[in-house]
Amino acid sequence: MKNVLIPIDLSDNSINALNYAQALLKNVPVNFYLLGVYISNKSILLGDDYNKEWLNEMDNNVTENIKALAQKHNNKGNLKHSFKAITQASSLLDAIKKVIQEKGIDLIVSGTKGASGLKEIFIGTNTLKFINSINNCPILVIPSNYKFNKLHQVVFSTNYKRGFNSNELKVLINIALIHKAVIEVVQLTEENYLTETQKINKTQLQGYLEDFEFVFNKLDWEGSETETIKNHIENTNSELLALINHKHNFFYKLTEENVIKKASFYSKIPLLILPEISV
Repeated sequence: MKNVLIPIDLSDNSINALNYAQALLKNVPVNFYLLGVYISNKSILLGDDYNKEWLNEMDNNVTENIKALAQKHNNKGNLKHSFKAITQASSLLDAIKKVIQEKGIDLIVSGTKGASGLKEIFIGTNTLKFINSINNCPILVIPSNYKFNKLHQVVFSTNYKRGFNSNELKVLINIALIHKAVIEVVQLTEENYLTETQKINKTQLQGYLEDFEFVFNKLDWEGSETETIKNHIENTNSELLALINHKHNFFYKLTEENVIKKASFYSKIPLLILPEISV
């Protein structure tokens, strides 16, 4: 992971996400791009001159704040980490898409809540819109106030109903490798037996993981898929949940549930959402 993007609105949650990312990648050479966004729509209540002055002031304030934050972290002395400030007059989603393309972003790290732009994205019905709109880059979502814990186990949820691609697993494997963490592949299906297709997909996944420490585990249902994985994470003290964002996994169903259940679910541990890559 060479290039990591962190949306920053200077809220506690966005700063917490930044601190988590630094700890997670402490010994890895990384360019951290700190993205500040402000809305550039003109006000119909102001004349052109006042609009221009107002927008310029907003641009300067956001730019100065993000630059100051980047400089603060550059001064901390980790020579493996470089912090760069980016300011965009755009929607958060459009700005993220642009930076992904321009900077070759390998991973987005973001808090679950924020005082401004992030609040619109990570709270309520816009959660699914954000995740599904970024279909070419992994997203690591950090719960509010969650502090980095040394990774000993990463839970990877799948039901083997689709094949796998080495590229879509790359970030998951890299994180596990960096921390020498076990990848626990958990199966969440109501069926007692795998179909022939599922068996083939499981064997394929095993091939991708054969050089790393991993285990397979089928979870017994505890009311619902969401409840089952929540309980398993708590019982095993796992520090990271990973999944591929496709229509056959439990996350797709999770996003169809109400907002309270969604917020309750991923307030527990960081969630790594891997984009689906056609196989």
